[in-house]
Amino acid sequence: MSNIFAHRGSSGKYPENTMLAFKKAEKTGCYGIELDVQMSKDRECFVIHDETVNRTTNGRGYIKDKTLKEIKKFSIKSGWLKKERIPLLDEVLEWAQHNSLIINIELKNDKIRYEGMEELVVQKVAKFNLEERVIFSTFNLQSVRKLKELTNSEVAALYSKKGTNPLLLAQSTGADAIHANQRVMTEKLMKDCQQNGVPVRLYTLNKPVAIEKWIQAGLNGVITDYPELAEQLKKKRAVKA
Repeated sequence: MSNIFAHRGSSGKYPENTMLAFKKAEKTGCYGIELDVQMSKDRECFVIHDETVNRTTNGRGYIKDKTLKEIKKFSIKSGWLKKERIPLLDEVLEWAQHNSLIINIELKNDKIRYEGMEELVVQKVAKFNLEERVIFSTFNLQSVRKLKELTNSEVAALYSKKGTNPLLLAQSTGADAIHANQRVMTEKLMKDCQQNGVPVRLYTLNKPVAIEKWIQAGLNGVITDYPELAEQLKKKRAVKA
């Protein structure tokens, strides 16, 4: 049965990549959460999808050009949530020690090649003793290989380009799993991976028809903005079975 991952937390209803979204996701009973990591000027790991703070906060500029102190002053854009801030990865990992969620950490180092990001993130996970509950993922294939050298945690290769063979991608990078855009995956490609011991997880599955289709097909992981909906559809499918 497919495992449900809350994409940037329960981001369909709450501000993405915030502690609120992660806590709300936990309450849905989902298997895990997915989050994104960028690095600040003073080498702090912040949980935010974009390279800049422009879209999701009241601030402007690149994460890489700002310090922890500067970033912590920004508020998440949400009319009724004036106190929500960009969380540090440390804050999320500390919170994760008190639940059983699997944490999918996506390193956003494909556009900006943050020097030493892999080592830093792996060290933080080890600090909180969460190695067995973390999946690392990245679009940066060089980074996939580096992570495989640094950690025993699961490492997934991300891709979104049509024509890519996911099994060959996993084999060429040493990735343990494949995380792909739903638009570039077929059931045959998924089965090829699974038959060779490579689990497949797809993003971002939000429509009931798509979620039901892939759960029925035997997808390993549904990455969705609506974990509560996905869990309900999963349970409905289990009852029918």
